Amino acid sequence: MNQRFRNEEIRGVSERYADNELYQAIRSIGPHLEAELPQFGLCSEECFKEVLELLAVIAEKGKDILQGVENLWLSKYNEFRRLDRQVSEEETRKTVGIVFGFTILAVDSSRHPFYRYRLSERLSTLIADHQFEGWPLILNRISDVPLPDGWFDAFIEEEPEDGDQLVLPKDLDTTNARKYFAKAIEKGYMVAENGKFRWLGTDDKGNTSQLAYFCGKVYNYSNSINGNAGESFPEDSLNTLFGVKRLYSSLTQVYFAKRLQRWRSQIDALFE
Repeated sequence: MNQRFRNEEIRGVSERYADNELYQAIRSIGPHLEAELPQFGLCSEECFKEVLELLAVIAEKGKDILQGVENLWLSKYNEFRRLDRQVSEEETRKTVGIVFGFTILAVDSSRHPFYRYRLSERLSTLIADHQFEGWPLILNRISDVPLPDGWFDAFIEEEPEDGDQLVLPKDLDTTNARKYFAKAIEKGYMVAENGKFRWLGTDDKGNTSQLAYFCGKVYNYSNSINGNAGESFPEDSLNTLFGVKRLYSSLTQVYFAKRLQRWRSQIDALFE
């Protein structure tokens, strides 16, 4: 294994950043990824420092980073190639991909829509453009590592603007959710405050039932006499997001009610 960091450098990073969540995230799967690089030998501590370097550039450039993302990749690739020309180009691409994968993990923790959605998507596309063998599996392994929401915002010491509050937990974050949550907020059925969501309703009775029905449509759940006929209903995450209980029970009551609820047409109108 070609280890670039000396033992004292590894010890220095591990002591200085012992409580850093990103360092802990990298360390949790670092040995597995290091095994993917038998020639290059990227240890967890070196990977962490490389990721910090990229994040510092992103923090400095902000939204302007989109114009130079490709150069950012090429610069890192050329830097690694200069370190050791004996390493294959394929393994060098994989090394850069791993560093960028953890960069995406960090950026994706942001509550800023620009970083979490636009930049994260652009970086993912960049890796795909320079794909290496096994890259989807490696990136999936990285993306499964937990990192606290807002980690990147704390790193750049910047809070989301008031208009940037529509950020959802990863397991609830879908194109449909962002679209129809925004519509419900615009209609006045729902509010988003400090990263929390509250259902206000349509002025009719049954607010929790309305919320359950709305979420069922957002997440493609549909009920039939034979049970669930659509996708599974993410009840636990939705209960936490809206501060309610037994949302699924409310949803089944909506579907099995003897009379069609008057408010259903108002919610249905959001999806037309």
